[in-house]
Amino acid sequence: MNYLRFRKLYQADNDGTFWPGYIELPDNDTEAEPEETKNKKNFNLLSNPRVYTGLGLLALVTLFFLNKTTALILLVIVALIATKEWFDIFEYGIMLPYPLLLYASLAPLITIYFYGYENYYIPFFIFPLGVVIYTGTFLDYGIYEKFGSSFLFLVWFGSGLGAIGYILSNFGPLFTYFLLISISMSDIAAYEYGRRYGKRKLAKNISPNKTLEGFLAGLIVGVVVNFFVLRNTLESTFTQSLLLAVIFIIFATLGDLFESKIKRSVEVKDASSLLPGHGGVLDRIDSQLLSFPVLVFFLHFLDLIQ
Repeated sequence: MNYLRFRKLYQADNDGTFWPGYIELPDNDTEAEPEETKNKKNFNLLSNPRVYTGLGLLALVTLFFLNKTTALILLVIVALIATKEWFDIFEYGIMLPYPLLLYASLAPLITIYFYGYENYYIPFFIFPLGVVIYTGTFLDYGIYEKFGSSFLFLVWFGSGLGAIGYILSNFGPLFTYFLLISISMSDIAAYEYGRRYGKRKLAKNISPNKTLEGFLAGLIVGVVVNFFVLRNTLESTFTQSLLLAVIFIIFATLGDLFESKIKRSVEVKDASSLLPGHGGVLDRIDSQLLSFPVLVFFLHFLDLIQ
């Protein structure tokens, strides 16, 4: 308890005489509660913008994933917005033009969706070449410190979005949609359970609000949903489906932490403020960008895809 104020009262001296003195009295204000405890008490589901944004995103994704073409259009829109967020986060300016960075996000998606992984190497050859030509022709300063982050964007975002396009092309929009939903349900379970019961931090230095308890709750929910989707779509055994479901959700969490680490390195909280309560598009798709490439790898490894 805080003792902030003092009130003058009488206190006894050694000889029994009472003299004015001071004793500590508790302040009328209660002790400040930890922010996490305050959030748990004051949380109002109906007034939380995160809820309404989430419902809006669910409706939007559901609408676009009615067929392959509209689903691909949505992925292109995601690339356009996420590329702009990355462009702003790293403040490329004239050092690296937005269209060149946009190529890094769209080229793998288009190549993989229409031509498969056989031609996957092409974007990784052309992008560095484009950067070298641009910097050699127009700039002679400052670009090389930006090159690493742009190539990371190609490998991480380009490969991730390309993997989603690959699943969409080979298995259709419904299967892809439910894979996306399984990650969202895992996120919701992790967020709600962690907010209410979380005590132990999962990765304090990267994402302080994530808890081990929340992660385990999200893992269970995500694996159950994902297992059901995989088992009813793939010609896989019970063990294979369970293994894929666990790996998929674990790498979704790692993808989230990976983007959080990137944002911390450049001292930003969210990729943007486009989605109230959620941050930016990059903040909503970070989990998928790692889980989908890993899923594609294991589908080929287990010979579950033609």
